[in-house]
Amino acid sequence: MKGKIASISLIAIAWLGAVNTANGYEIDCPAKINIKFDHPELENIPDGWQVSDKKDRSLALSSLGVYSDEPVKLFQLKPEIGIIDDKKHDITWQVNSVYDEGGSYVSCGYNGDEVQLVKKIDSTMKSCWADYSNDKNQAIKVKLICSTSELQKVK
Repeated sequence: MKGKIASISLIAIAWLGAVNTANGYEIDCPAKINIKFDHPELENIPDGWQVSDKKDRSLALSSLGVYSDEPVKLFQLKPEIGIIDDKKHDITWQVNSVYDEGGSYVSCGYNGDEVQLVKKIDSTMKSCWADYSNDKNQAIKVKLICSTSELQKVK
């Protein structure tokens, strides 16, 4: 009897996990990243000048963007108010459309996009919305939540 209950429990857990991954997923932007500065090499340093070293530092999250194709190609999608899974959201995107030849990507920007971390959005996702909040120190937290449902425009 114990084995049967354990098997049923494992099946239920596996099914719940499959439902979660089949209907959508979340991408959390790291709240802070640490960067290490290298000493730049200049071809010609004018007489009497030297290159100043910079300190390694932490950069705080400042933005989130969604792109059609790789972000380096600069096809950033404009966010809009929309309905996903019967719920209205202020910041939404349609992703992985027929026009997104290379797929869709999310970009997390740090210190005014001085540094960007990018991640490809799963190709089965059809719509996403941003969820912004603040941590206990008032630092920005943001996650991209995606769904297999189509984005419905607000009229």
